[in-house]
Amino acid sequence: MSVALVPYPLPPGWNLRPARPRSRLTTGVLVVSCIVLAAALWGAVVAGQTILAMVVALVLLGFIAVVAVGGERAGGERALPEFVNALALTRAETRPVDSWVSFFRQRAPTLWSCLWLLGGGSATTAACGILIVRCVVEGGQALLGLVFLVPLTLAAAIVALAGANSLAVRGRARWFARRPRGLVVGRSGVTLYSFDRGDYDRSWSWDVIVDVVPSGLVDARRGNTVPELKLHVVGTDGAAEEHHVPVDSLASHAWLVYAVLRFWREHPELRDELDTSTAQERMESWMTGLSKAADAQGA
Repeated sequence: MSVALVPYPLPPGWNLRPARPRSRLTTGVLVVSCIVLAAALWGAVVAGQTILAMVVALVLLGFIAVVAVGGERAGGERALPEFVNALALTRAETRPVDSWVSFFRQRAPTLWSCLWLLGGGSATTAACGILIVRCVVEGGQALLGLVFLVPLTLAAAIVALAGANSLAVRGRARWFARRPRGLVVGRSGVTLYSFDRGDYDRSWSWDVIVDVVPSGLVDARRGNTVPELKLHVVGTDGAAEEHHVPVDSLASHAWLVYAVLRFWREHPELRDELDTSTAQERMESWMTGLSKAADAQGA
C-alpha cells in the first residue's frame, strides 16, 4: 500500500520508518550484556571448562554480530544532504559546473559498530586461542575440541578483522585529502563519486536523464525490499542506458533521494534552487512529512 507523501508516494515495498538512534538505556543494556557474556567466557576459560567456554563464545559471537548489523543504520536515515561548495568535492583540477550542490554522503561505519566488533572479536579470539593451546598441551581426547575450537577461533578473528577494517574505512572517509564518496545533485545534473560497487565517478546532466525508477531486491526475512534506484539515461551514442544508484549505502532515507532526483528531473524551471538553500528547505519539509507519517504509522 502506497503512503501519501509529498511530493511522491513511497514506492511499494520500501520501508517507511527511518531508523531511530539507540537510546542510552538500550546502549547500556547491550554493553552490560556483552560484558557479562565476556566475563562468563573468561570465567569458563580460567576454570578449565572447555565445553562451556565454547558454548558461551558461540553465543557471544552471535550476539556481537546481530547487534552490530542491526545498529549499523541507527539514526542515519534521518540525515539531510549536505549543502557544500562543489569545489570541495573535487581534486581542484578543473572548475566545477555548479557552485553549490546537495551532497548525499555515503554512510561510513559508526564508531560504535567498529569498537563493538573489534573489542568483542578480539576478546573471543584470545579466549579461544588459550583453549586451543590447552587442548594441544593436554592431548588425548582433548584434541577433539579442536574440531570446534579452530572454526570458532577463525570466526572470532573474522569479527575482529571486520571491526579493524571498519575502523580503517571510517578513518579514510574522514581524511582531509580524500575526496568523499556519495551522490551529488546540482543545478547541472547528477554525479556518483567513487562507490564501492556499480558506477565510479559517473556524471549525467539533467537533459540526458529520461526517468528515475525505484526498484529493489526482495528481502524475504524482513518482508520488504532493499531500496534501489535506476536512472534511465541517453548515452553519448544515443542509445538507452540504465544505471543503478545504491541508495541503501547513503546516510539519508532512500525515499528522500528518490524524491530529489525525480522532482528536479521533472521540474527544470526549479533547478536554480539547487544552487541555493531553497532546495535544502524543500528537502527538509519533505523529510519532516516522512517522519510524521512514520510516527503516525507506529503509533
